[in-house]
Amino acid sequence: MTSQRRLSYSLSAAALLLMLLLGSAGFAQDKAAPQTTKANSWTVQIEPVAWDEGKIPPDFAVAIYEKLIQEIGKTGKFKQIYRIGDRRAADAPNLLVLTSKVENFQLGSETKRAVTTVQGATKISVRVQLTTRDSQVKMDKTATGTVRFMGGNLNATQDLAKNIAKLIKESSL
Repeated sequence: MTSQRRLSYSLSAAALLLMLLLGSAGFAQDKAAPQTTKANSWTVQIEPVAWDEGKIPPDFAVAIYEKLIQEIGKTGKFKQIYRIGDRRAADAPNLLVLTSKVENFQLGSETKRAVTTVQGATKISVRVQLTTRDSQVKMDKTATGTVRFMGGNLNATQDLAKNIAKLIKESSL
């Protein structure tokens, strides 16, 4: 067996083990329901991410939106989370609207990341606002998401969603 073939098998086995470990950890997290407190009286409607034409590929925008819904649900900060277009949000008391706009986007290279650990990073910077119905700003921050080493470019959207959820969790609503 050639050394190149052994390296290929080793990398495949390592990738499979990593996927199994990450997959089982993600499954356990999905089963755990976020804890809400009685003081938690806010509901939130999440708007799709806004971006300038050509600044970010549409698949990144959709991935950010979907991952935001998941990660914000894990914070336990809101009684209810609504998607855009959900008619129940119109009657919801204490509704906050989460808007996000892409400020900076740099598409990296998965190949460069695999070969070198210093090049090829994907970076996303987003301005996030939580506002009330009467446009009172409750939070206005910038969050970033990156993928620097191994993984697909869309992994930056997961990192971004986690960082936004962390900002929300740490905020005093």
